[in-house]
Amino acid sequence: MPRLGMGPIRREQICRAAAAVIAREGFAGTTMRELAREAGASTGMLNHYFANRREILTQALVFVAERSQERYEAAIEGLPPGRGRLEALLDSVLGDDAEAVETWRVWISAHGEAVHSPTLRRAIEERLNDWFELLGRALEGVVDEPAEGPLPWTWRVDAMLTGLAIQAMTSEAELSGEMIRDQVVELVVGERSMI
Repeated sequence: MPRLGMGPIRREQICRAAAAVIAREGFAGTTMRELAREAGASTGMLNHYFANRREILTQALVFVAERSQERYEAAIEGLPPGRGRLEALLDSVLGDDAEAVETWRVWISAHGEAVHSPTLRRAIEERLNDWFELLGRALEGVVDEPAEGPLPWTWRVDAMLTGLAIQAMTSEAELSGEMIRDQVVELVVGERSMI
């Protein structure tokens, strides 16, 4: 059996460090030197595994997205379709623990930088496909797809969830995860009751 080598381990180590630094400093404030320090590596090692900071951001996004996807799937595992499943997913997404906050901050940085990077936009799109599939499962028993109008329920729910979460993280608005969850559920349940 061929030996795996240190490459995948080092790349994950760098991605883990990049997620922490990007969450703390924002992408604009993230330097290769700071990333190397956080990873316990040299800038030369970073340059060996990644072409530039944007590629590191892309892979940090993939890292946090895969980690959070596992967390979200576990949150709804075994729950029957319906409102409880949706609320469990939203509670997991809106957690206030360090991992959840780090995930949101990396996503926010990635979206901002994606304006200038087709590669990053593709990475975001791939991650969103997984997210929308999971969100669709959480909406089972709550809404009937497809939504009335041009946008599917998954997009509508994601837009409200993301918008309110970004508002909570980037402003002085006093929006708790519970408040955001309740507003998203009300959007879905309230609109469905009008049909």
